[in-house]
Amino acid sequence: MNAILPTLRIACRPGKTGDLLVFPYTIENLGTVDVYVMDAALSAGPDKRKGKANAQAAVVALNDENYAVIGKIIAPLPTDRTVAVPVVPLARRLPAGGSLTQQLEICTPLAETSPYFPDLPLRHYEIVDIKGVVFAIGYWAANRDNLVACPVECDPDLFQVVTRNTVASTAYVSQRFPATGLQLFKRTDQFPRSLAIGAA
Repeated sequence: MNAILPTLRIACRPGKTGDLLVFPYTIENLGTVDVYVMDAALSAGPDKRKGKANAQAAVVALNDENYAVIGKIIAPLPTDRTVAVPVVPLARRLPAGGSLTQQLEICTPLAETSPYFPDLPLRHYEIVDIKGVVFAIGYWAANRDNLVACPVECDPDLFQVVTRNTVASTAYVSQRFPATGLQLFKRTDQFPRSLAIGAA
């Protein structure tokens, strides 16, 4: 028997405040299936023992269409090394019929970034003109791939999601914003850009 698929809708109105690109967004769950929406990254807390949720962590990467993909998504795995455990964002449960309103802020100048790669010295970036931005949020359907969601200690409203294949079972909701005059600091190292994310 096939599982019922969720239906999500995203509405985002990006803007700029000082040195920040601001992405206020709302995700609506229009279907009958609960979902887990990527919302934060787990980082070391002030005492180095207890984790801390960073709701402003994001992946930025150039796609094949010369758009910058920006959002709370699973970063492509590095090709220059083996990763034993992929970095997977923490998620919030979004029940059927519910909505989630958040805001993501990205510092400018806009540069490619990933949890697998530290920032480079300025001379190791190439400035490229881009056609615009694809804003994307990843999620998992609660009824698929034997999903298990465990609340994290630092925030009981956030969950660590595991499925039979956590990366492959990820779905995305996205919105495309064509623009002129936008530039991106593109990395010149072995930065992976295999992003199969389209526009909503």
